[in-house]
Amino acid sequence: MPDATYQVRVSGVIPAEVLAELQDLTVSVEPPETILHGSLPDQSAVVGLISRIHGLGLRLIEVRRLPADDDPDAPPGMLR
Repeated sequence: MPDATYQVRVSGVIPAEVLAELQDLTVSVEPPETILHGSLPDQSAVVGLISRIHGLGLRLIEVRRLPADDDPDAPPGMLR
């Protein structure tokens, strides 16, 4: 089964050292939110990402699994 693509919205800015751990995700900062976009291999990876965000004391706004049609292109304004 191929990886699924997700969009994760977090209130605030994710620290740079945490972003370094998320190299496979694109990052866009649209104050007051940080948006992560990319493929995750399974539900364990999704839960791990959510747990990491929670452990940092950041507020999770939204987790959205994107349709397969959206996989190849990141939303406009995303940085890799």
